[in-house]
Amino acid sequence: MNRHIPAVFLLALITVSCSKTLYPVSENEKVGYIDHTGSMVLDPVFDKGDDFSEGWALVSENESLHYINAKGESINSAVYEMAASFQDGMGLVVRNGLVGYINRKGEEVIPPVYLRGGNFSNGVSSVFSQDKKTFLINKKGELLKELPYEYMGDFKDGLALVVEDGLCGFINTKGTVVIPPVYEFAGDFSEGLALVVSESLGGYINTKGTLLIPHQYTFSSAFSEGLALFVDQGKAGFMDKKGKTVIPPEYSFASDFSQGLARVQIDGKMGFINKKGELVIDARFDYGENFKKDLALMVEGNTLLYIDREGRVVWTGTEQEEE
Repeated sequence: MNRHIPAVFLLALITVSCSKTLYPVSENEKVGYIDHTGSMVLDPVFDKGDDFSEGWALVSENESLHYINAKGESINSAVYEMAASFQDGMGLVVRNGLVGYINRKGEEVIPPVYLRGGNFSNGVSSVFSQDKKTFLINKKGELLKELPYEYMGDFKDGLALVVEDGLCGFINTKGTVVIPPVYEFAGDFSEGLALVVSESLGGYINTKGTLLIPHQYTFSSAFSEGLALFVDQGKAGFMDKKGKTVIPPEYSFASDFSQGLARVQIDGKMGFINKKGELVIDARFDYGENFKKDLALMVEGNTLLYIDREGRVVWTGTEQEEE
């Protein structure tokens, strides 16, 4: 049995290929893809459909797993039990319970011989070998360096999060420690800053390890489009890269900004604000996802909707029965 790809009901998914962004939809229990106008581009013939990444989406059809592009052309990956989206030109695949990698031509460039593997970024990835050692490898599968860490994340802004003796720090693509593991918790770098936690309070460092925003909130997120979400006294707001509050904490829920908009919850319903904190799409939805390019997948009542950035509905799914 092939991997069960995350259902379209959970995610709004996109691809950028030939200057076209596609979004998955479900019709008659099959998955197809629409464009930003709601027009069907790829007919609903797939059993499952994953997100597009670097021009390819992972789909399953008749229990056969393969990648498709925006034209519906495919790379056959049926020989694998599981697969992941392409990152940095490489896709993680699993055969006989072991991890390897293919390129965007579908060529197996690193055979499945590892127990675990990360996503490629900046030309390298971490892998965990069958003799229980962690290595940094390149796209040829060459072992660059053995690493002593309990956990290692993907490289972002040229640095990867590592955990040693329960504390978080960062290494560069050569495996050299750049920021020593001294933090209780840390997030990946995003837009040149990373969340780091000391004494249960979050602050932000730059890629040199300099603390630019003091430790002050019990919860805050990575920076996205110049702003980071934070929670103060149970309410969510947003700060800029100087730590200044630009949108006061007044929401019971909020998401990171995407495409200039962020989801917020008002009186139990979800809508969208802009970076000025103005409500630009009315809070009328029960749930939803962030905007991916032009559209966002939302839930209103028991119905799935795709809306555009004006709040207009461009596609409506079949009403789901309550269990």
